[in-house]
Amino acid sequence: MYKKVSIYRDANGNGVKWRIRWYGSYNPNTEKQRRYSKTFDRKKDAERFQKQKEKEFEQGVLRDPSDETLKEYAERWLHNKAKIDNLRPATVLLYELTLKRLYNHFGPGMLMRKIDRRAAKTFLAELKPVNDNEKPLGNWSRHRVLRHCKTLFKEAAKDGVVSNNPFAEIARPKCTLSDWYYLKPDEFHKLLDATPTLREKVLYVLAYTTGLRESEALALYWENIDFDKSRVRIASRPATEKYPPFDVKDKDQRIIPLPKFALDLLTQLQCESPENVPFVLQDESGCKRIREKWQECQEQSRPWLNRYWSNNVIRNFHRRVLWAGIEPKDKELTVHVLRKCCGQNWANTLPINVVKEFMGHSSVDTTEKFYSTVDDEHFDRATKTMNDLLKTRPEKAGAEKSDHKLTISGTSADN
Repeated sequence: MYKKVSIYRDANGNGVKWRIRWYGSYNPNTEKQRRYSKTFDRKKDAERFQKQKEKEFEQGVLRDPSDETLKEYAERWLHNKAKIDNLRPATVLLYELTLKRLYNHFGPGMLMRKIDRRAAKTFLAELKPVNDNEKPLGNWSRHRVLRHCKTLFKEAAKDGVVSNNPFAEIARPKCTLSDWYYLKPDEFHKLLDATPTLREKVLYVLAYTTGLRESEALALYWENIDFDKSRVRIASRPATEKYPPFDVKDKDQRIIPLPKFALDLLTQLQCESPENVPFVLQDESGCKRIREKWQECQEQSRPWLNRYWSNNVIRNFHRRVLWAGIEPKDKELTVHVLRKCCGQNWANTLPINVVKEFMGHSSVDTTEKFYSTVDDEHFDRATKTMNDLLKTRPEKAGAEKSDHKLTISGTSADN
């Protein structure tokens, strides 16, 4: 097989041009190698393209341009990725949404190799909601789409379907963390006082004291509570004929200590719960709703999503906050924010690697990113720490005692 990428001087009636020629695989009909070429007006452009093609072939890019369309490659890629990486249903749906955006912009029949960096940037700049009921895309959603596209085209480049990843060097949009309301312990007690049902109280307490996500708490079985050791185990669970599966985000299992305050409420709730209900926070009507939704998903061949565990939780929580007289103003305050408050409380006193395990994060970077809030309490604590350290100083042997006190001048230079 002839593998060289050649350059030729091509003179004709239109002037001198420069042609780059390379060969592909053998054509079984002609028993000759397929031949490709590209013409340039300037020699230096031709030489630059020649070096580029030689580098691509050295890296394993297929010599014959791929004719795979966007939809042909993307659907096969996602099917394989979901099987190999054991992606959760919710993650697959997010990838499918990104592919739908690509199809809407480029068309499903667009050749993968024709999507270059300029086209990729235009796609990202023109991102818009897919459905009428979808909210306008924020920077976090744009970042997710970019991440998905980078993953898709990175694999396409490895497979030789495209010469390079057009999304590879595109910078991620600037994402800012949401400004959430830190609920202090006294305010949390006010919230509990304004909450009428024991089940709701237990939900809020589990979020605030153990950092459980809303779906983790609502899908929790009584068998996951260890009353003797005061611990709760959060673990993925396969589906049964009656009940749907539960998938833990990031990690398959984690064990979290239960404070006495939470344990006492759980003990009280267990005494009131029906024996035929395996869930901690579901009553008989809640179990019935979950079974019906699970049956519906099976009949329609739809995956079960963790958000299906919730039912009016957000609406009820906002009412309890209002009744408690808590005013978060423009800051976010939801059941999930109670989990964030727990993470912040842990981060104030525990090593960050321990907080990572309790919160169920896959990386310490995530823990440090979300739980590094500095508020007035930290300023007061920092001041008290230094005051305690400098309150007294050791006397040198033989030195005269002095009544002078150490003071810090407000005009001293910064250190």
